[in-house]
Amino acid sequence: MPPLPEAATQQRPLDPEAFARYAVHDPREIHRLLAAVVEKRLLLSAFIDQDESFITLAVAVIDDGTLIIDACPDDARNARAGNAAQLVCTTRLDNVKLQFALQAPARIMYDGRPALRAALPESVLRLQRREYYRLPTLQADPLVCVITHAAGDGRRHEVRARILDISGGGLAILVPPRELEFVAGAEFSDCVLRLPDGDPLAVRLKVRNLFEVEKANGVKVRRAGCEFMGLSNQATARVQRYMFKLERERRMRGER
Repeated sequence: MPPLPEAATQQRPLDPEAFARYAVHDPREIHRLLAAVVEKRLLLSAFIDQDESFITLAVAVIDDGTLIIDACPDDARNARAGNAAQLVCTTRLDNVKLQFALQAPARIMYDGRPALRAALPESVLRLQRREYYRLPTLQADPLVCVITHAAGDGRRHEVRARILDISGGGLAILVPPRELEFVAGAEFSDCVLRLPDGDPLAVRLKVRNLFEVEKANGVKVRRAGCEFMGLSNQATARVQRYMFKLERERRMRGER
């Protein structure tokens, strides 16, 4: 498949629940968005049950309420796609990220070529860059997340974790070395962000990934990428205000 005007992102799909406030549910708007994806011949990253992915192309929005995408050139992977519960597709349209799930895709022939067909999605995530890109926090003024959890002795303990970067959809923290076990998929329902512009902000976090990084002094630490769960519009606005302020301060430092 030759390079096309706008390439699909290779990042893992976002958690639709964490970004539910950015979901489009109007069938007419969904039809319009996907028709634009077809018209502009945008590449899609299609994730097979969010386990493996392939690059494809949306080729048609059909009047019967279905979407046709190109099949995967690899026969084995295409067979898995045709038997998948869903394909999660991501792309960028006019610098806005789109993500949608195609339920129970079926293998077909379309215009003489192998393809996959599925009903139009019931919702499409539509996020502008500022809504999910991450900003590093200031080292001189560390941002802290306090996680309260029940320890083995039955008592509730507070663990302070330094926030390394933050976005409208989540944050990355420096994993405390011993106080709390972090594994992918773990959920922490009693957390507080101590933002500098007001009262502490209560949030729920889900650990999405863990990485070991080496600091400049050679010390190895773990970094956990976490998503906000069920963040209210008011809390989202609060996080975004902090991000705007952080970005402004960063630019001012650069000008100096």
